[in-house]
Amino acid sequence: MSELEWAVFDLNGTLLDPAGLSAALPPPCDDEATGLALLDETVQQAMVDTLTGGYRPFGEYLRAAVQRRLALAGVEDSEAVGAALEAAGRMPAFPEVPEALALLRESGLRIATITNSTTDTAEAALQRAGLRDRFEVVTGSDRPRAFKPAPAVYRTGLEVLGAEPGQAVMIAAHAWDLHGAKAVGMRTAWISRKERLVPGALAEPDVSGADVLDTCRRLLGG
Repeated sequence: MSELEWAVFDLNGTLLDPAGLSAALPPPCDDEATGLALLDETVQQAMVDTLTGGYRPFGEYLRAAVQRRLALAGVEDSEAVGAALEAAGRMPAFPEVPEALALLRESGLRIATITNSTTDTAEAALQRAGLRDRFEVVTGSDRPRAFKPAPAVYRTGLEVLGAEPGQAVMIAAHAWDLHGAKAVGMRTAWISRKERLVPGALAEPDVSGADVLDTCRRLLGG
């Protein structure tokens, strides 16, 4: 197998915590579980569009998810959708992320993200989270005009990195994301904090850990 050169992260839900999305919404949609569910629903819509040959920026799916959630709760608030979208652009990093990225850099690995957000949106989100300077490459869904776990997203990302699949490990908190990465030949490392168990129909990750730091330590053999 090729020597590992790149640590490639998913962004939303892996490095950045989506729980705060719901804090911008009125009751009863202001609980942490709603924030996590909004991200899942956003991703689901993006996957459907990719499977049926469509594409639109990731934020449009989030807008639709927020509007649906408010409608189901019987909430009428003309400003809530905009507030949630703004909150999505300033999601904080999980607390252990800076230490994990420092560990990877000290090991000599180059750091990148392949995300379902557009490239510009991801750049801005990392900047607001205080992480942008840790990343050599940021690449989003606007380049392949598709969403993970479609193979085109990983292949386009690898082209931007100038790397072969075996030279990169995909690090994510979503087993479906790693299933897609493994399908194109990337190594995989799973953060189990939310999903806890990998569904049996999906590929087992090469490395697993409880959070970003634990997963990176295990990846490096620590």
